[in-house]
Amino acid sequence: MKRRRKKNRYGKKILALAIIFLFLLLAAGIALSPMLKAKEINIYGNKEIDSEEIKNNIQSINILLMTTNGLKNKLLKNFPKISAIEIRKNILKRTIAVTITERKGLGIICKENIGNCFYIDKNGVIFEDAPQTSGSLILLIKDSSSEDFSLGKKILEEQIVGSIADFKEGLFSLTNIKINWFEIYIHPPKESKVITSEGWYLLLDLTRDIKKQLSILKTALDEKIKDRKNLEYIDLRIENRIYYK
Repeated sequence: MKRRRKKNRYGKKILALAIIFLFLLLAAGIALSPMLKAKEINIYGNKEIDSEEIKNNIQSINILLMTTNGLKNKLLKNFPKISAIEIRKNILKRTIAVTITERKGLGIICKENIGNCFYIDKNGVIFEDAPQTSGSLILLIKDSSSEDFSLGKKILEEQIVGSIADFKEGLFSLTNIKINWFEIYIHPPKESKVITSEGWYLLLDLTRDIKKQLSILKTALDEKIKDRKNLEYIDLRIENRIYYK
């Protein structure tokens, strides 16, 4: 009786192992089967990202096992220039449709200690290498902080990026004064040193109402600081006050 029970136990173990082996073999066959690879991949919405590069990240994926969230995360990681993505798959037709929205550069941010520059979008995400630049034509931020930069990373909050962009545009609109660049030193930045094309600089509070600071500045330039030849700086960081030298 004992021998029979032992044989039965061994037989059940062997049967279980055989079933597991067959299951793994079947799963591997499904995963590797060319019949379950996408037959057609369509890319929409891209203007600068090459469609073939996106397809190369998709064509080897098993369409049956693929999850749209998994593919979405993969593409967002591999293509930092993508800000939004929509994926539709049809298992029966073996088709995948990918609609993407590309990030648009609002300006350039440069890491001062290493000299690398990146395009930054309105959401504060850096997504592409950029050339070193100078002048007032483009929004330029010089970052001297210890913050690590990597493509696809959100460096600044939307409110901070918006405040910087609004101040640059508003200052020129109200006074015809151009800005060469903004300097920030810590993250998250609360203040910025703003270098003007006239040689003097502004000290700006990025956490307060930008329009109000611009209004105070405009009044001071019209009524108190009419001659800016020897001006060194204007400090707007104290609410409802202005200091200059």
